[in-house]
Amino acid sequence: MKDERGITLVELLATLTLMFIVGSVVFSVTLSTINHYQQSEIESQVQSDLNRFIAHLTDIHQTHKQYDLTRIDSSTYVVRMSEDQSYTFDGHGGIYDIAAGAGERSLTNLAAGDTISVDHVDDLRLLIEVTDPSNKRFKPVTLTTTITQIIGSKERD
Repeated sequence: MKDERGITLVELLATLTLMFIVGSVVFSVTLSTINHYQQSEIESQVQSDLNRFIAHLTDIHQTHKQYDLTRIDSSTYVVRMSEDQSYTFDGHGGIYDIAAGAGERSLTNLAAGDTISVDHVDDLRLLIEVTDPSNKRFKPVTLTTTITQIIGSKERD
């Protein structure tokens, strides 16, 4: 009788091939999961930034008769209520384009250095688009909203 302990070369190659296929699938799924997680983390950060900005702007709009909204760069805006009072918004993860219109005026796109003055207006209309040209997987986020006064502009300080 022949001693048949051990494995043949064909069995070894078949096992290595199966392990390679299974390993490739596991690696591919893991890499895809990591990419989707990173993408959802960026989108979550953008949504959080937008919510924070809208909340601050709503508070400013409801408590001040006049303020200026100025675009500094691609993701930074300053809202100046007075000489010594301002709020700076610095978005993360892309380019924040804002078009704003006070009352019945048409929406004005703000370029770097541009300012829109909001004066004695009950409604402020905003269109905010967030894009990231450096990240091809980033889906643009668009937010359209109107900030309304709780009290009329005549009753504010």
